[in-house]
Amino acid sequence: MSTWYPEADLVIQHPKIYTVAITCDEVKEGKTDFPIIEDGGVAAKDGKVIAVGTATDVQQFIGEHTEVIDASGKILTPGFVECHMHCKWTGEQMLNLDFNGVTSRQAILDALKEKVASTPAGEWIEGDGWNELIWEDSQEVITRRELDEVAPDNPLILLHMSAHTVAANSRALEEVGYTKDTPQPEGGEIGHYDDGELDGMLYENAALMPMFAAKPPLTEEQHLQSLELIGQRLNSFGITSAIDANLNYKQMRAYNEARKQNRLTYRANLMFYLDPQFGSFEDNLRRLEEMDCVTGFGDEMLKLNGCKVTLDGITAAFTAAMSRREYRQRPGFYGDTIYTQEEIDALVCKATELGWQFGIHTIGDASEDRALHAFQEANKIRPVKELRHYLIHYQLPYEDQCPIMKELGVGVCLQPTLVSQMGEEPLFWPEQVERFQSPGLMFSNGIIAGGSSDCPVVTPDPLLGMYYAITRVDETTGKTLSKGDESKVTPIQALIMWTKNAAFFSHDDDKMGSVEVGSFADMCLFDNDFIAGNVEDYRTTKVATTILGGEVMYER
Repeated sequence: MSTWYPEADLVIQHPKIYTVAITCDEVKEGKTDFPIIEDGGVAAKDGKVIAVGTATDVQQFIGEHTEVIDASGKILTPGFVECHMHCKWTGEQMLNLDFNGVTSRQAILDALKEKVASTPAGEWIEGDGWNELIWEDSQEVITRRELDEVAPDNPLILLHMSAHTVAANSRALEEVGYTKDTPQPEGGEIGHYDDGELDGMLYENAALMPMFAAKPPLTEEQHLQSLELIGQRLNSFGITSAIDANLNYKQMRAYNEARKQNRLTYRANLMFYLDPQFGSFEDNLRRLEEMDCVTGFGDEMLKLNGCKVTLDGITAAFTAAMSRREYRQRPGFYGDTIYTQEEIDALVCKATELGWQFGIHTIGDASEDRALHAFQEANKIRPVKELRHYLIHYQLPYEDQCPIMKELGVGVCLQPTLVSQMGEEPLFWPEQVERFQSPGLMFSNGIIAGGSSDCPVVTPDPLLGMYYAITRVDETTGKTLSKGDESKVTPIQALIMWTKNAAFFSHDDDKMGSVEVGSFADMCLFDNDFIAGNVEDYRTTKVATTILGGEVMYER
């Protein structure tokens, strides 16, 4: 039995504090200023902040059992909140070959040859993060025949950076039972060479998931290790809370076991995934009815967040659904959504009736319009503003959508790093490039824009995301993805995106995303003031200390 003491558990003295003590309603109204305290002090007790002020103000809370951190010369911010990524999936991938940022096609083939040489025949080999758009030697994707040459005796699959495409060799295709005569799955595609033979390319979940299901399953301990691995990585970036999307029952059970074993180091908010890979439209409607609990069920470390639907694909694979303009690279082609308008309306309405929050993956403007129509229909059943339905990615914003979103309280989870590193700029029309996934446009229209990464697609580093939101630079071309400054945000707005705004999507903005009395004692310390300094400081600044609930989770 532990002993309770009246003094603070933790006191941090002398940092410059960016409190982000502001409400989401104030952000919607255009306010972005909040108290910034020089020579500040924070006191925490039982996982929550009990005092914020100057270093002198918090001196009274120090006692015999108080941990005191002298943060002279440092800045302190709230712990960062990541409102859309795939934590569990990323943890699993951390055991695979990592091709994120690799700019050579040949380098990937060489790495595969080296891996095969040390892997027993028949054992699966996986790689993640390849992106042909940034390859300097050739942008021709690596297909089955080349993979067969590299790995004739091992099932081999390579997941694209976007997580919407896989390249597989013959052994892997055999494991899942794909042949040249396999019918195309609804909502996905199995690729073929011109001669009709399988080329090993699989597109979208309907084609990908049978492949992933064919792999040997992880053990229970591996599931838990994956959550520990991603927790360590998130903490190293100052992330103390995350929304984990695309989860199934088994993955959610792993989270529950990790929570019981005290192996979670971030506040995990779980999204229940409704996708054709889990059955028909009717099956997913039934799954909603069968769930015993809804949004908000859980505790401060682990709870259900909402339902997620992937409504279309991605631009690079020509699977995003367009309407206002055809694909620049494919004249006359617009793509389509995975669910029809009637189906997405029905899913959102049923979820709303049951009390679920709903997040929808939308890349093309056609999918955005369909998602907003579904939210309008659901609003007739129950005010969606209370449930906080939202759009994920929102790649192509249009002015006529903003009034609908503002009226319904619909927010957006944006990924500036993904936009800047994906290399999709040549695929868009010039007027689309200037505004796609535009955080500045959201702030100016009173729409909550949360910061996120879609990791493992790109790094979850919030500071890098803030840098790209501020500069709007395309890392692959050096171009600025804005016309003027209307698409950009200020450093303070960028900080709000990864703190208070991101907490909005897990219904935690009343107790998270700020440093103020009553909020969770989730905080980060940095050695330099990147917020007030040169914008290039965002690229080099690293977290010094990450604190979760008043306990140090990470120190550099």
